[in-house]
Amino acid sequence: MLNPIQIPFVEPVLIVALLLMIILIGPVVFERIRIPAIVGLLLSGALIGENGFSLVSNDLEFSLLGTMGLLYLMFLAGLEIDLVDFLDNKLKSVFIGLASFLVPFLLGFAITRYLLEYEIHASWLIGAMLASHTLVSYPLMGRLGIVDKSIVTIIVGATIIADVLALISMELIINFAGEGVMLDSVLQLALSFSIFFGFVFFVIPRVSRFFLDKYEGDLMVQYLFVMVILFIAAVLAHLLEIEPILGAFFAGLMMNRQILNTSPLYKRIEFIGNTLFIPIFLISIGMLANFRVYIDDPHEIWQLLLLIAIAIISKYIPALLSRGIFKLSVPETHLVFGLSVSRAASAVAIILIGFNLDIVSESVLNNTVILILVTSIVSSYITQRSGKKLLVIENDTVTDQKRIRQKLLVPVANPENMDHILEFAVLIKQDNDKIPIYPLTVFKENDQVRKEIDENQERILKIIESMQTDISFETGSRIDKNIAKGIVRAAEELVATGVVIGWNKPSTPFQTLTGNVLNKLLKRTNRMILVLKTPTEFRKIRHIHLVCSEDAQFEEGFTLWMDTLHYMLKRMQLKAKVYCESGITADAILQYGNSGSTTKYFEMKKDFSGKLREADISKSDAALLVFVHSRKQGLSYNRKFETFMNDSINSYNTNNIIIIYPEQG
Repeated sequence: MLNPIQIPFVEPVLIVALLLMIILIGPVVFERIRIPAIVGLLLSGALIGENGFSLVSNDLEFSLLGTMGLLYLMFLAGLEIDLVDFLDNKLKSVFIGLASFLVPFLLGFAITRYLLEYEIHASWLIGAMLASHTLVSYPLMGRLGIVDKSIVTIIVGATIIADVLALISMELIINFAGEGVMLDSVLQLALSFSIFFGFVFFVIPRVSRFFLDKYEGDLMVQYLFVMVILFIAAVLAHLLEIEPILGAFFAGLMMNRQILNTSPLYKRIEFIGNTLFIPIFLISIGMLANFRVYIDDPHEIWQLLLLIAIAIISKYIPALLSRGIFKLSVPETHLVFGLSVSRAASAVAIILIGFNLDIVSESVLNNTVILILVTSIVSSYITQRSGKKLLVIENDTVTDQKRIRQKLLVPVANPENMDHILEFAVLIKQDNDKIPIYPLTVFKENDQVRKEIDENQERILKIIESMQTDISFETGSRIDKNIAKGIVRAAEELVATGVVIGWNKPSTPFQTLTGNVLNKLLKRTNRMILVLKTPTEFRKIRHIHLVCSEDAQFEEGFTLWMDTLHYMLKRMQLKAKVYCESGITADAILQYGNSGSTTKYFEMKKDFSGKLREADISKSDAALLVFVHSRKQGLSYNRKFETFMNDSINSYNTNNIIIIYPEQG
């Protein structure tokens, strides 16, 4: 006889099955009726919760999953933030963060204190709650492909500033309400933050670097280590009476350069978070809503509506101020508003603590939960619409510039450097481009050639599979009397924009390579060629030095190699120090693209005079040297520069090196 199903569900199997069905079907159904997937998950949570059809109770186990989702969300935000962009725009983040805190805090305090006549402690706490915000609609940025845009980076930085100030305000008023000594509270808070930042800034990067190096290639162990670091940072924050979401965010921020967003580890972290933990967090937020209170007591509705109005208006004002001061576009302004208007965990934490201390009533707690649901829905709609408009504007700009679409041919034959060459090809791949990368094997005719090709193809496919990248690959093979000729023929047939070749061995002198395949390629094709020697993983590189020949900007391929380097630097979260004797060439690099979206990744070295100083460039695997040279018939060819480049390569033979020969007309 079948067991009757008890409601709310108590069987873990039923609860998990229901959640997975909602995560799978809910977004699809809601998006069909033009409701964002995030809103669908929030509304689904409201329907299945204790205040809806009461299918699932918000017990300890479910709260645990929701908390994991929130921490995961903040960790991903820290992991994905563009550090170069963030540092370049830190003043904008500080302004928006301060404005996003002060306007809601002061407006919320004034209205609840003088219009609703709440106690001063309650008004202060409500102001702190309204000043906080959570990046509930942040996953939409990933789906739209605009996570790396400057405005998104600015808002993420502003969110942390606003939340930290809101939580500090909460700590101060709670201590004040408990008749604690204000000076002691401030000193204790300062000590807590000092210990916390000491751990995240000094311990996490060093431990992460050691562990990820030691277990390189073991994805399961690496992923578990990342999760351990995430929750240790969150637990430490909790023990120091700091909100755990800050611990999760800074853990992601400190591991940002350790985990490149093209790496298999990053793909695994992102996949699990966006597929499971973050959707469960959104469902858990929806489950907190209780609309029955307003049916039982309609007089509560006007206070709720007033609170929601303050919450929305007070976040829109900072967005308008930012537009006026920083000349933001309309979609960027709405994105600032959309991402900052939603409240979630911080808001609940602030009001729940106040409720437990009898500072605010149960009515305020419930109004806060409904406010979270409403602002999250508003945030999702505004973010999705403004994000799409931002994409349209950017695509129009790219079209106007007639940017060349990449086709990268990657000849691979040597197992020793095969993985590094393919990893590099992914790093320099154009954003949002569906054209595949073309790995190629070329062998001379012999009795075993078919077997060699099959073995090489098998190695390539294994490496591609291990990379777990969204970029597609289209492998090919050739048999030719001359390897260089085979590569040239493939490049011409493919109409490749660039050919990426590797150093045969780290110990092979550059002159030996030049006299062999590379020299023949340079004579037989005018396409851009990139020569790569990387004995270490790209995530280990900390310094990049770009050395250009004079008049490099006059080469036909200037735009192509600048774009190529831009993609690499952007994904590695690093700036390149640029060395060139000509001020005109330096200015051309800095002014390239006009908007600054590319050239912010380049930093000029003004004291360069044809010699690289060891004080600037360390002989280590953490430094990458990039030389932009020219073929002998090129406009920027210079024998003196060629001699200097060869001498530098010999001097820094332990470093990672890339040589770029731009496309010729």
